[in-house]
Amino acid sequence: MSEWQFRIAVKRAGPLLRCNFLMYSAFIFVFFTKSANNLDKTFSCPNSLFTVLSQIIFSFLNKVIEQYDKELSMPISKFFILLIIFIFNFVIPVNTSYATSVNDTIPNNILMYHRFDEIKYPSTNIRKEQLVSHLTYLKDQGFKFILVKDLLYRDKLQEKSISITIDDAYLSFYEVGLPVFEKFEVPVTLFLNTENIGGQNYMTWGQLKDALNRGVDIQNHTHSHSSLPTLNELEIANEIEKSQKLILENLGITPNLFAYPFGENSSTAQNVVSQYFDAAFGQHSGAFSINQKYFIPRFPLNENYGSIDRIKDASSVLPFNNVDIQPSNPYQIEPITRYVLDFQEDASNINCFISDFQGSFNQTTTNLSSKLLIELNRIPVKGRLRFNCTKVNNGIFWFGYQYLIN
Repeated sequence: MSEWQFRIAVKRAGPLLRCNFLMYSAFIFVFFTKSANNLDKTFSCPNSLFTVLSQIIFSFLNKVIEQYDKELSMPISKFFILLIIFIFNFVIPVNTSYATSVNDTIPNNILMYHRFDEIKYPSTNIRKEQLVSHLTYLKDQGFKFILVKDLLYRDKLQEKSISITIDDAYLSFYEVGLPVFEKFEVPVTLFLNTENIGGQNYMTWGQLKDALNRGVDIQNHTHSHSSLPTLNELEIANEIEKSQKLILENLGITPNLFAYPFGENSSTAQNVVSQYFDAAFGQHSGAFSINQKYFIPRFPLNENYGSIDRIKDASSVLPFNNVDIQPSNPYQIEPITRYVLDFQEDASNINCFISDFQGSFNQTTTNLSSKLLIELNRIPVKGRLRFNCTKVNNGIFWFGYQYLIN
């Protein structure tokens, strides 16, 4: 068995082990509940707090099961899983958000650029004067500039910050963008796809080495810049290993972060990427949240979407504490029209804007407590399908997600 096959086997064994743990934990909880009943009878205390609470819990969970099975048309719920969720959230409180006390009140977001002053490519280009205006505004507003890798550490998020990322290593970054960032003393992260290095309008290894020595943090963006959902596990692993090898040989570093080409992702891609990197980034808008560790949003900026108003929004929005979206696989071979988002809070004031290459949708939204059941008015077209959900409550909260429709 190869090292890669071993990694995949361990990854696939994880859910089975977690499932067994949940079931055994549930049986233990039930055992202690019954033991409490026996003790109540022995000591003639039929109304002990533990027994009463246990009865309330069982009754409540059964009602929840009946309600969500009916309203969401889901298969029969797993009682033991709900029971364990209750135990770990109420009996043994656990903070499921990475940095709730920080992320809920302080913005720490990511901006993404590609080309600089290449007016032939307005969809991926930012003009030099636009870039200067962006950095001037952010400096004037007191934002701290940190490298994107610092977002993985709680102690770096104690004040509002911005992280700058650049994709693809175009020559215009080296010639136009980098000098501007240096003038403003702004650290940047460059996501590098290695196949194009030295090609027309791309940086050379010598220029990359120089940029590295000048403080640019260089990370991985595959070798060939292929859309990962179209590749199998072995092909994705080869893309990563080849680019990691070339970066190590030419720059003497081993990247620990990854950006998906085109921002296109899949469950298979995430599983492979997680074997090599500490976090991974998309190209969809949204507030930074470590709860999406292998599909972290970034705000793309270009000539058409590079106004100061966009910078104001992108820099100031806050993340929801935790959001679950179904289906969770960002790659859809067969497009669907029904989606469920669980915000784990009152969802009545949350609005979602959904669009694809054909335009926006006129969806039907049903609010079920913390969940939004969304029915699209048409089948999404092939390409990227984006969800942007926001609420206003002492600040703007923004959740973003991107699907790739085959």
